[in-house]
Amino acid sequence: MTKQFVRLALAAVTLAGAPVILSPSVFAQAVSVNGGAISGTITDPSGAVVGGATISISNTETGFKRDLTTDKSGFYQIGPLNPGKYALTVTAPGFETTTVQTVVRTGTATNGNYKLNIGQSSTEISVSAGEVQINTDQGGVSDVITKQQIDTLPINGRNFLDLAQIEPGVILQSGESFDPTKAGYSAISVGGVSGRTTRILLDGQDITDETVGTTIFNVSAGAINEFQLNRSTQDVSGELTSTGQVLVSTNSGTNQFHGQAFYQFQDHRALFARAQNGFDAPFQRNQFGGSIGGPIIKDKLFFFANAERIKQDSSAVASLGTLFTAISATHPTIPTPYRETYSTVRLDYNGPWGAHFFVRANYNVNSVASNYGDGYWLYANRDNTPGLAAGADFTSGGGKFTHSFRGSYEKFHNLISDSSTNPSLYNGIPGLSFYYSTQHLYSGPNYLAPQGTFQSDKQLRYDGSWTKSSHNIRYGYSLNRILGGGFASFFGLSPRVRIASSSLLANCNGVAGAAACPSDPLHGYSASGIVLGNGQGYFTEKGGFGLPGGGVFDWRNGAYVQDSWKVTPNFTLNAGVRWTLDTQRANQDLTLPTCADVDTSTFSGALNPCSGLAGNTPLPQLWNSSWTAKNTHQPYGNFAPQISMVYQLPDKKTVLRVGYGLFYEGDVMNNTTNARTTLIKTGAFNNTASICPYYGGSSVQFPDGSTVSSINGVSITNLCNQPLATAAPNIQALQAAYQASTKQNSTSTNSTYLGETLTANGGSGTTGGPYGTAFRSPYSQQWNAGVQREIVKGGVLSADYIHNSTIKIAQWVDQNHIGAARYLNATAARNAIAATAASYTACAAAATTAAQADCAIANGATLDDFAGNGLDSGSQYLSGYAAAAAGKTPNTGAAFAGANPLLGNGNFLVPIGRSGYDALQVVFRQVAQHPLPGIMSSNLQISYNLSRIVSSYGGATNSDQFFAAGSWDYDNPNQYMGRNSLDRKHQINFGGSMTLKYGPRIGLIGHFYSAAPTTLSLDSSDSTGGIFTTDLTGDGSIADLAPGTLPGDYMRRIGPKGLAGYVNNFNSTYAGTLTPAGKALVNAGILTQAQLTRMGATIQPLAAAASTVALPQPTTRSLDASFSYPIRLAKLREGISLEPEIDFYNLGNFANFSSTAMSGVLLNQTSAGAVNTTTGYLTGPNNYATLNANRIQRGSGTYNVGAARTTEFKLKLNF
Repeated sequence: MTKQFVRLALAAVTLAGAPVILSPSVFAQAVSVNGGAISGTITDPSGAVVGGATISISNTETGFKRDLTTDKSGFYQIGPLNPGKYALTVTAPGFETTTVQTVVRTGTATNGNYKLNIGQSSTEISVSAGEVQINTDQGGVSDVITKQQIDTLPINGRNFLDLAQIEPGVILQSGESFDPTKAGYSAISVGGVSGRTTRILLDGQDITDETVGTTIFNVSAGAINEFQLNRSTQDVSGELTSTGQVLVSTNSGTNQFHGQAFYQFQDHRALFARAQNGFDAPFQRNQFGGSIGGPIIKDKLFFFANAERIKQDSSAVASLGTLFTAISATHPTIPTPYRETYSTVRLDYNGPWGAHFFVRANYNVNSVASNYGDGYWLYANRDNTPGLAAGADFTSGGGKFTHSFRGSYEKFHNLISDSSTNPSLYNGIPGLSFYYSTQHLYSGPNYLAPQGTFQSDKQLRYDGSWTKSSHNIRYGYSLNRILGGGFASFFGLSPRVRIASSSLLANCNGVAGAAACPSDPLHGYSASGIVLGNGQGYFTEKGGFGLPGGGVFDWRNGAYVQDSWKVTPNFTLNAGVRWTLDTQRANQDLTLPTCADVDTSTFSGALNPCSGLAGNTPLPQLWNSSWTAKNTHQPYGNFAPQISMVYQLPDKKTVLRVGYGLFYEGDVMNNTTNARTTLIKTGAFNNTASICPYYGGSSVQFPDGSTVSSINGVSITNLCNQPLATAAPNIQALQAAYQASTKQNSTSTNSTYLGETLTANGGSGTTGGPYGTAFRSPYSQQWNAGVQREIVKGGVLSADYIHNSTIKIAQWVDQNHIGAARYLNATAARNAIAATAASYTACAAAATTAAQADCAIANGATLDDFAGNGLDSGSQYLSGYAAAAAGKTPNTGAAFAGANPLLGNGNFLVPIGRSGYDALQVVFRQVAQHPLPGIMSSNLQISYNLSRIVSSYGGATNSDQFFAAGSWDYDNPNQYMGRNSLDRKHQINFGGSMTLKYGPRIGLIGHFYSAAPTTLSLDSSDSTGGIFTTDLTGDGSIADLAPGTLPGDYMRRIGPKGLAGYVNNFNSTYAGTLTPAGKALVNAGILTQAQLTRMGATIQPLAAAASTVALPQPTTRSLDASFSYPIRLAKLREGISLEPEIDFYNLGNFANFSSTAMSGVLLNQTSAGAVNTTTGYLTGPNNYATLNANRIQRGSGTYNVGAARTTEFKLKLNF
């Protein structure tokens, strides 16, 4: 409450006090997400302001012209202006006329401070401000990628988001890395945060995918005029994001007809390097299209049109681990054809009274076959996205007021279908999906299909400003009506079976005396885990897009106001506040289930935790007594203040800047829907059931209420121990029965409903459940301080320190703390031991718990046997359910059933997560004519980023902090702050081009990054009894962080040479000792340490590393180059040229390797033997074969970062 009060107070001071405290008058730069501006102060040689000076601004290409006068403080401003080149002429009585050739950039306030010379106005002085200028007005950190860079940099595939790759702190991602619907798209990670939440605006239109993130449609690079990336303390007019924001402007027509036609060609037989394992994977891409723009009515009405087509026939190498080389030899490639067509049409009109109007339409259709990184699990993805945007810009009040209106509509339509029947794919057991993750083997139907995702966004936006004297007030309001919808029948086509080293059979195909056959996935392994899908596909009860379910509805409101005060011509102070409201993203429209909704046929009498409570008591209150609200909290007070200062030194070449701002983050709709189904009583919702040791289940709860523990006479326990080929028919039959029960009971109570299970899990079996009632929007506090200096003509060096501290991130934490060592039910523990002994006839006479335990152990009982009778966490023994939901009582249920054994787990999303990013970013940019002998012109950008990002959210490879993240420790969720997988200590990016004296043009893009970190964790192969072997903190979660480490410690505090030593030290320090759960049993007098040791209920020794030096995580190295030769065809027409070009992507064919393929799980000796010889793990073999299996290859669509060298041939006709 105190923090909120301080924030509101600061906002109030910013709004109310700034105009009074700062000055009696107001200045503003009319810059927003819709364009750029020019603003400045006119002075005489002594520095005194010149009021009444006439300013004339014109753009001869479009006929734009506007005249205005400086006020008494010598100040003027004009905007928003379309990006481009402008001539600015200043005249005043008694002074020489000054004409400046300057440039306006997207989202940037161009410096308009000029000093007049005393003399006759008939004397004219011409000045060129240069293509690259210091920013004297804005305190944030951003850069603009110009049209020249877009046209000359070697961008593989011409994807517009790939333009950001030369910026510091940016890592390009394949959109498919966080959702299958984004196959064929790129994403931009800014500041160590996934590109899922980077906000993207096109001509002021928000084109961010609200369902899963990144862009909702692709845009041709040929349609782009400029591209601005905000990296810290973005402008107050920016949209909802706590990380980076992209502002893109499209091309407009001019008074001259200009355009380009192009054709680009790639083929694996033409100067490609061979891919993984030296394989020459078939690949051919034909990319062609063009653009044209010009006048319809000179100086008034202009058009621009762009269309582009990609036809790509390609295959990816099947990158299997060394165990399955025979499979990869017979099925070496995975077909990944890709088609994309995108088009843009725009009209611009210079209307009366200086008004400017535009309308833009776009259409994008994308079709691609991909696998989400999962081998032979192929699916087909198709997207259709139309969009329409329009805008108007004008001034009033003699130029003191500016107005900018935007309106737009866009719709996204996605469909995914399975493609596993393609004959070139390995399909080990038709109709059964199975995988071995560390060996990269994935076979059978894709578990993500079928699905469809739909989204529409209707947007209205207004931005305005008011200028008076040396102050300017900027203000604006935006409104978005966002609709989401669709279906996703995850695991609907087939069960998904997990095999692993822990499920390797001692005898191939179960034949007594036969040796193990680890290279045969069908006969050499049993099922480590099985996930069954219920065949349904909706995640909400609301209809949408013509479907009976799956609808999500949101109103987003945004408003801002900022005061920019030109304290002196050299010092600018900006202060403002932004307010944001995003509705229903945490399901605030739902009234939460109450005690009256509890199924009393299951939870009756003493087994009902609501006994004695009012019927209207919200069920979440059972898990957290402070959650008394009837609905999840809707934040209405998201006010975000910001302030910045910019000071230009007297030399006019150096600027000092500092900024601070608070920036709220949104919540993707996938989070909304995953958290909703538990709260809805009835509906055709997608749901799953999990069985076998990895998940800890030996029975399935069917929708008709029955508990199924066998199929066709085979118990689920035996099913999990049979060879996969033997078990497959019954696994498929079990899913068929599960789906049949679901279909027959489709209108009955939702089997995952909170009142039905008293268990809080998410949709489709996701661990993260509903939002806790005390929901808060995540937000970041961003600080930046730096300097800009023009060190050579047209060359600016920037150095900035950036800090981004994000808090209130939603992490799921079990509010019931099931499995926590402090919540031991001694009676349940004794009953579990007695039940285990009872399964041995020799133990019939054992009368005490100690005698029963000794007898059972003597007859071969292990931890799995005791845990299978309840000596375990409720998360494993009861699959997280309450005892009554599993047909048991607390005393016959799990020994460690949590704080309230009448409840299941309480995996609510609570706003407790945090992250922190710190960076030193240095950028040098130069645009020059004749910079060196023999070079006619050049543009260059070089950036260096020294950074680190730490975060609290759980997950061995998690860099996706805004996607329902887990926690490493339920008792202290923020205890372990460590590096995420996007952390790169050092990054060097550069890009540029130069035209040589006799015509050739050379373009370069390069990236050199230090290695990514990896999290080290304990063995998760068998969750049964995991609280006794891998829960070292006693919080109830298993597969803990390796003790003494933090997330991301490998390649940071522990290197390749230190990992083997760490394993040895662990074995001498921890192995054989008791976890807190084991100590609880000893302290209660139930079992002794010796008994626990004999049954294997102690921390297990780790398998020794196979090498004294582990495989290091790889660095990233890439150099792209283009060579072109423009041929002028002036005899045909002035400005016509034919430009042949050849591009090399990864020119040096640097070998790059996946930073997440090698698992940081430290296998124990039960799973891997005394020495870990299992490939795919950091402690496994360190050899070429293991390394090469992780070599990066082409991604979906045109994404190709880090892959083997490819070559592209281009031909352009420019006119």
